[in-house]
This record gives sequence, C-alpha cells and structure tokens, in this order.
Amino acid sequence: MKAMDKAFTRVDETFEAIRDSLNQQAINNIARKLAQNLRRAQQARIRSQKAPDGTAWTPRRRRVTRIQERIRFIWNNEARTLKNWHHDTGKYGRTITGWMRIKTISARFTGMTSTVFWKYAPGASTRTAPRRVPMFVKLRTARYLKARADASGVTVGYSGVAARIARVHQFGERDQVAPGIFTDYPVRELLGYQPDR
Repeated sequence: MKAMDKAFTRVDETFEAIRDSLNQQAINNIARKLAQNLRRAQQARIRSQKAPDGTAWTPRRRRVTRIQERIRFIWNNEARTLKNWHHDTGKYGRTITGWMRIKTISARFTGMTSTVFWKYAPGASTRTAPRRVPMFVKLRTARYLKARADASGVTVGYSGVAARIARVHQFGERDQVAPGIFTDYPVRELLGYQPDR
C-alpha cells in the first residue's frame, strides 16, 4: 500500500512539474481536449448500453400498448359502433360512453338492459413493441452530456432536467412516470470510470 502511495505521489509531482512548465493557454487547451476525449468515451459506452465495468445494462421492459376493440350493438333499432368506450353507471342505469365512428362526437347510450350486442369486447387486447430501441439516445448527445474544462480540472456530466433523469437511472431510484404512478428503475450507470482507460 505504501509503495502505491509513493508511486501516485511521484506521478503527481511529475504532472505538477509539467503543468508548471506550461502557460495558462496550453493548460486550458490540454484540459479541453481531455474533457472532449472523456465525453466521447462516455458516449461510446452509453451507445454500447454497458456499465463502466463492461457488464450490460438491465434491458428495458417491453412496452405494452393496450388497444381497445370497438363495440357494436343495436340501440333503438339502429346499429351503433363505438370506439374508445367505457362503462359507467348513471342516473338511468348502466351506460356506455364512447366515440361514434361516423360522427366525431361523444355519445352516451343509456338503458342498456334491452340492448343486443353482436360484438362485445369487455377487455382490452395488448400488443408488444416489435423491436428494442436503445436507451438514452438523447442523453448521450453533446447537447445534454456537457464537458467543461478549466485550469483546476475537467468535468463531464449533466445539468437541469437531464441531470435529474440521469440521476434516477445512475442510482436506480424511484421516479414518477405519470401523476400518481411511480416506478422503480434498475441501476444503469451512465457516467463512471472505465478500468481499461
């Protein structure tokens, strides 16, 4: 352990000697190039969907789209077709509210006790997404993944809303996806040190 500390001390002394021999403009140029190279390395790793240690991220869950079939029925001796419908119980009994196919108006049908249904789909069918889309396509762009360099050091990271989104995935936190709906995200390290670099 002491030998390693001595080695790091010698490396630090060597870099300090090099830094002292350069002017401020040269130091800033080197820092800027280091920041750009570090950002490119992080972008390439995010593109490959891997953690800094080389393990693959937990894949995204397949998106399931819920599709509601149309309902067809006879009401007052007329054939009716509704889409985007839902059941309700109103003042006059059971009702079905939805959008009529011919007219783009919302229609409500009451007194459904004597109605004849010839196509009735009480549930919703589901369809899964056909292919997997890579994660964090926008977060890996230079617009969001900022590289900053000055004489004191180099930083690569996110700010604002992008930082909040990245933090949730970096540490596997719980986040709100819709009002009142929360989900737990697995750890997907966006930023980190790679052992080979």
